[in-house]
Amino acid sequence: MGLLVHAVAGRPVQGSLSPLLALLTVGRLEEAGVVGLGLATTRAIRIDAKSTEEALARFHASAMSSSNGLLHRVVAAHLHDEPRPSMRHPPVFQAGGGQWLSLTSPLKHQVGAWRCIDRSHALLSVNALRVDGEDVRSAGTDGAGVVDVARMAGVSPEQGAVLRLRGGGGAARSTAHAWAEAGGRLHLVEGRRVMKPQLHASSLVGDDAQAALGIDFDGEGVDLGAALQVVPAYQGTRSPLGTAVQGGVLDGRWMLVAQHLAAWRSLWAPELSDALPTLEDLMHDLLSVEVALKAA
Repeated sequence: MGLLVHAVAGRPVQGSLSPLLALLTVGRLEEAGVVGLGLATTRAIRIDAKSTEEALARFHASAMSSSNGLLHRVVAAHLHDEPRPSMRHPPVFQAGGGQWLSLTSPLKHQVGAWRCIDRSHALLSVNALRVDGEDVRSAGTDGAGVVDVARMAGVSPEQGAVLRLRGGGGAARSTAHAWAEAGGRLHLVEGRRVMKPQLHASSLVGDDAQAALGIDFDGEGVDLGAALQVVPAYQGTRSPLGTAVQGGVLDGRWMLVAQHLAAWRSLWAPELSDALPTLEDLMHDLLSVEVALKAA
């Protein structure tokens, strides 16, 4: 079994929850019986960097020197306290190890000479890398994560639901593209940045449209008048769990968890898609471990 190293890179990253999500996901996969990866041979690190070049250079330098610590102990204790049954026929982790990065601001728009598996290069919205020696593959899962959160909450873009979106950065571009591709409609609200590239006119609606979902990516807390609003920040709240969510406000943990799972499915380990924890289960794990860490 090789060493799996996951890093979150950007500035700032001190408060990022991505390392916890990586360890929790690995722990649940190991618990399910997946062969080829385990919590003991997984490292999760944070890299403070202002460019992807710096992040990759520091990643290679620190990947082998990282070691288990408090996060591992708390995650292992949580998994012990709340075990789940193993799969009858678990898949095999084919990579046997790896070097994976989650990218956050300001790195998402810094596209390198990587093999892109989706449209994230064109959208300047890359948030996940998989490094295999000199081969680097990239993907953008911000939009896919928002779509998954919406579906969990009972909002279906496939039925033409309207997303009211404010902002023009990488996450906003990825979300607008994914929502339109899934069949949803968009009401774009002017914010600090203009949405580029322009979307197909057929997906856009006017100010009088009733929005099922609203997201203010400018982070100014603007009430977009939607039935459900996702705030792309970690508010410290404990949002309701499960598919019964029908209204109110969901904090950014939902987006982060969904984006993380989407990276596993699309880029890091597609062969493990059927063994991954559900969005609701991983969110429950994250909230529980956050409480344990605060008490540690």
